[in-house]
Amino acid sequence: MSNSYAALCDEFYINMRLGTQMKMATDRATIIAFFERMQRLYPNMVNFHQDSRHAESSIEENRDGNAYRWLSLEANRLSSGYLNPESPHDAYKYNKSVVETVPYYLAVSAVDLDYLDVLWGFDFQCKGNHHELIAEALLGNSPFGKMMESPNARGINFEASGIVTLSDDARTHARVWVEPRTTPAQIRSGDYPEEMLSVYVIIRQWAGGRRLPELHEVHSQLIELGEKFVDEHVLNGFLTPIRDAIARRS
Repeated sequence: MSNSYAALCDEFYINMRLGTQMKMATDRATIIAFFERMQRLYPNMVNFHQDSRHAESSIEENRDGNAYRWLSLEANRLSSGYLNPESPHDAYKYNKSVVETVPYYLAVSAVDLDYLDVLWGFDFQCKGNHHELIAEALLGNSPFGKMMESPNARGINFEASGIVTLSDDARTHARVWVEPRTTPAQIRSGDYPEEMLSVYVIIRQWAGGRRLPELHEVHSQLIELGEKFVDEHVLNGFLTPIRDAIARRS
């Protein structure tokens, strides 16, 4: 993925999520040992938080700057991410280190894997009605887009999402999700604060039906698929039209 993708939006991030069928080890000693290992690899990860109500533990770097790494552990899910990395490669390297470490500390393997995915996130700071912007940028002259031509029409729900399979067994999925954050209350009042309109690209490998390679190999395969998918379908199909529509409204 080119560094230029970050220039298209206000915030850019790459996350990894791993879900297991069996619960991961979540006793105190195991969690501390796992996070200590990650802290040795990334010494700036110093902010630890434990949410006993949701059985979630997390550690992250300070948010003083515009970029930071984070890591979250739940009973059946492990998530990590890098907000505003200098390059996508830095985020891939960090998430890969998590995937490579987890089998040794949390007893996770491809045997009980439920899913593994990589998420590319693009946030656009946008003041105005996000739903109408989505209709303008992505739906255009389609029947959905033409709904906005009705007298006194105001967009109230134009959230967009689609999923396709990239494999013969229908277990490798690509999802594009455009998430608006404009609320009905804002539409009624006409007062629109600056909010982030988000575009997510998620490449997910579901387990089952076949023997999977090692987790880090699955992760690398998803990155390769995702970069190609963004280049061919998301860059000009979603990101550029949204950026241009925001520029027209500013």
